[in-house]
Amino acid sequence: MSHESNDRIADIIGETVSEIWKIEGRPDLEADCCDYVFERFDEDNIKNLVIEFLSLHCQQALSNQDLKFIAKEKAKEITWYKL
Repeated sequence: MSHESNDRIADIIGETVSEIWKIEGRPDLEADCCDYVFERFDEDNIKNLVIEFLSLHCQQALSNQDLKFIAKEKAKEITWYKL
């Protein structure tokens, strides 16, 4: 593809991702998402690639249930330490 074509594709991806991006204060993550989509570009599939990108990043995220479990474990450690 020509440089001009790549620039146009990058613009389309940037515009589309920007329209659907909901994570405020993370322009770095949005840029990474655009790069991810560009590397796997399929014009009819940009939104699905955004979902894929976010899904991959969320695999290591902590849920509320995880945080509650961690808090309970830490509370046990503190209680044991005080004894």
